[in-house]
Amino acid sequence: MTERDWDHVLAQLRTDGFSPIEAIKITRIVRQVSLAATKRIVHESSAWADAPDSFDDLHDVAVAIVDERSG
Repeated sequence: MTERDWDHVLAQLRTDGFSPIEAIKITRIVRQVSLAATKRIVHESSAWADAPDSFDDLHDVAVAIVDERSG
C-alpha cells in the first residue's frame, strides 16, 4: 500500500470521527511500522494537515495505547 493509498484511509478515518491518536494506533497496527514512522505517516498526511502542532503532545499517549494493545 502506498503512502497515497494510506492517506485516503486516514482521510476516511478522520471523516468517520477517529481521533489522531486512534489514527496513529490503527496505522501502527495495520502498516506494521515503527512508532516514529507511524507518527510521520499520520502527521504528514493531507488528512491531518490542518491539525495543530499539538500532535507532539500525543506521543506519550500513543505509545501507551500501542504498548497496551500489543502487550
